[in-house]
Amino acid sequence: MQATVKSVLSADTLVLRGKLVNPNQLPKERVVHLEALAAPRVGNRERADEPFAFEAREYLRALLVGKQVQFTISHTVATTNPPLEFGNVTYTTPQGEEIDVALATVKAGWAKVRETKGDQDEEGSRRQVLREAEEEAKVMARGLWSTSPPVERSTEYTMPDSPAAFLAQYKAQPLDAIIEGVPNGSSVRARLLLSPTEHQYINLGFAGVRAPRAGNNGDAQGEEYGDEARFFSESRLLQRQIKVTLLSLPTPAVAPSAFGSSTPTAAPVASMFLGTIHHPAGNIAALLLSAGLAKIVDWHAGFLSQSPTPSMMSELRKAEAEAKAGRRALWASLPAPTPSTAAVQAQQEKDRKFEGIVTRVWGADTLSVLKKGDSVEKKIQFASVRQPRPTDPKVAGLQAEGKELLRKKLIGKPVIVTIDYIKPAEDGFEAREMATVRLPSGNNVAEILAEKGLLSVIRHRQGDEQRSSDYDKLMAAEAKALAETKGVHSGKDFPLGRIIDASESAQKAAPFLSSLKRAGRVAGVVDFVAAGSRFKVFIPKQDAKLTLVLSNIRCPRTARNPSEKSEPYGVEAATFISRKALQRDVEVLVEANDKSGGFIGKMFLNGQDIALLLVQEGLARVDDYAAERGAKELLDAQEEAKRAKKNIWASYDSSAEAAAAASSAPAAARKEYVDIVVSEVRGGNDLTPFSFAVQVLGPQGIPELERLMSELTTFHKGNDVTPANFLPRANDLVSAKFSADDVWYRARIRRANPARKEAEVIYVDYGNSEIVPYSRLRPLAQQFKTLEPQAKEATLSFVYLLGNETEYGLEAFDRFRELCEGRQLVANIDARDPALLHLSLFDPADPSSLASHESSINVQLAREGLARIDPRSRFRNAYPGVVRALEEATKEAKRNRAGAYELGDLFDD
Repeated sequence: MQATVKSVLSADTLVLRGKLVNPNQLPKERVVHLEALAAPRVGNRERADEPFAFEAREYLRALLVGKQVQFTISHTVATTNPPLEFGNVTYTTPQGEEIDVALATVKAGWAKVRETKGDQDEEGSRRQVLREAEEEAKVMARGLWSTSPPVERSTEYTMPDSPAAFLAQYKAQPLDAIIEGVPNGSSVRARLLLSPTEHQYINLGFAGVRAPRAGNNGDAQGEEYGDEARFFSESRLLQRQIKVTLLSLPTPAVAPSAFGSSTPTAAPVASMFLGTIHHPAGNIAALLLSAGLAKIVDWHAGFLSQSPTPSMMSELRKAEAEAKAGRRALWASLPAPTPSTAAVQAQQEKDRKFEGIVTRVWGADTLSVLKKGDSVEKKIQFASVRQPRPTDPKVAGLQAEGKELLRKKLIGKPVIVTIDYIKPAEDGFEAREMATVRLPSGNNVAEILAEKGLLSVIRHRQGDEQRSSDYDKLMAAEAKALAETKGVHSGKDFPLGRIIDASESAQKAAPFLSSLKRAGRVAGVVDFVAAGSRFKVFIPKQDAKLTLVLSNIRCPRTARNPSEKSEPYGVEAATFISRKALQRDVEVLVEANDKSGGFIGKMFLNGQDIALLLVQEGLARVDDYAAERGAKELLDAQEEAKRAKKNIWASYDSSAEAAAAASSAPAAARKEYVDIVVSEVRGGNDLTPFSFAVQVLGPQGIPELERLMSELTTFHKGNDVTPANFLPRANDLVSAKFSADDVWYRARIRRANPARKEAEVIYVDYGNSEIVPYSRLRPLAQQFKTLEPQAKEATLSFVYLLGNETEYGLEAFDRFRELCEGRQLVANIDARDPALLHLSLFDPADPSSLASHESSINVQLAREGLARIDPRSRFRNAYPGVVRALEEATKEAKRNRAGAYELGDLFDD
């Protein structure tokens, strides 16, 4: 009979396997003991090797394992279970020489001839030949008959006490080994030949793959294709001497972090190692995959990338793909692609890949990309990775670090996006496009962050195809970060640095103003674009965020909540500047504060004034009160935008503008004297610029207002309940209860804040303003809207009061209040704007002052060194006498060292 030698148990016992006839039925096996021989027994966990047992077995193993032999059974001992079969085995070499296995073993000295009763009478020629061979071995001192003592060998039959320490000692080193058992297709029991005197048994799993579980005596069924996978590996590996490389343990010493915690967790003692087997015929793991008898284990990609064969995972992927394409074994039921589905998939592949520009970085794993040739941004999340939780105080700093790295590397830069899969909407989150994002160089952005320990790689379920197209590289990058203890793998805490909101309130903003003004241009990053000319800017040097409003221009407003409506081109202005400036490095030049805590100033992107960019695109107007410095450039840009009819100037008519200008500009000095009361004076600090409001006194105005106030008070005594559907909106005319006296007054809403349920209002009959809760607001009844607002916003003609940019600002403010606040004065309306009166003020207590403008309070303030000539006054040419008087007053202030001139001329005219 013929059979293949599966294994050698000792020098007198073989395990034979029959020929594979039916692919669906594994061949039978039988244990055959060589007739008349006795050999030393190999040891196990309970007992040690008998002398020369390993060497004896090795002689026969090297000669026969995997070879075809012929055998005959001479007798069977049925009293044992299972019965013992004794026989003779012969092996024919490739050269045609027939070898009697028992005779060759005895002659080599690795077995003795067994003594039996009656040998003298019944000894035949067979036993005689064996005895002669034994005598020859004795004379030649071979094998068991050697004059040298047997090798004293230490053999450990169980896994090392500390697998981690053992791995650290031998990791990535090729080790000689003999495969002693194959429990299933993707794991073996190996005897490591560490030295001639030291052997160590280990359990070794094939890195990168997992085969189905094979059946055994306790579970004959196993998993589908488990027995076939074991047969596949066993027939190629069992009792072969090969080299193995240890790479990892099934449970790493520090579990891969999901960024929920950076604390290392103790791993259980491992029962096996993971590694590779080097066989002359090739990579057994790849062969298993190619036959469809195993599947890839994704997370092994990490440590395989650090192995001596870093490209092995690619080889395994290719082998698995071949098995799938051939519908082999485990993949037999995989639906085959049809020509139509193949064409659809090809088109989908094409549609899933595009080029674009990164317009926003949302976090360490999410971007917005403007697709090339498109106007719609796509929000993209990196596939198969997860950023540190921003809400976890231990790792929030890492999330910020990852976001900042992406901002510096990607914002405004071209990228190549491949949509790997779409994550459906769940748990309140909208559907997300999960993608691999590459730089033009081909580098995967997520891989760069994972390598720095700034992203964790998601462990997908086995067989889940919805994953990154670079999944193995991501695993490799994470493994490198883990090995180098970077980022989240360092075991350290990374709390988020404290960032101050300098614009949280006017009081919070005040201390920052002087330092920012002294610093000149300071580096910043645009964190948010609220409108075309309003930004949130992060100032790294001060660890502060501030609201910046561009000076010198006015952009169309964008709606801040659902109750508001954007002005024409407001959204376009915000979108334009977002794509230009959002998350870019900029320089900020702070000039002043506003009363809500915002900062007013300029912002420069790559040295270019952002305000100028907006004006050039026709998305902003130049402010009438733009600073003289740089105003010419802005005005020239505005004229060019008008001529090109860009955006807000699309309907621009130059002739109509000229006619309007001619009608509004005074051709000659005006004489329109009115009695007024300065009802409100604002300013005097860094938070609020100087301004004032007046009530124009007339035969009807004040009595009418007094009557209206009386009726309004009476009305609200009987109607003090807010209507259920009342929602305050900007520019609404309302009744508001003033905080100082709890009396109802007419007011206009400047801005509403539904989130805080409060609104900023200006009292239209007196000019003062405050923030009022919704509970102190009521709709204004129609009968109270007929009288026009009695308070008018006003400004001093020809001059401007010194502000807080000088140390004389407060003195100037106090002097104006002393001369004007609450007093009845005479004013000449030198010019009118739609919402502003330009006034020359006179004291009626000095009748001579009314004789000419030269005696006005305006000129008096200049003479005291507390006001300066306004060179931007558009109507100054109509009043040459006033201008001359102001110039003389300024010279007098300088001569007398008055006000701001007490230490000399501090102004650069």
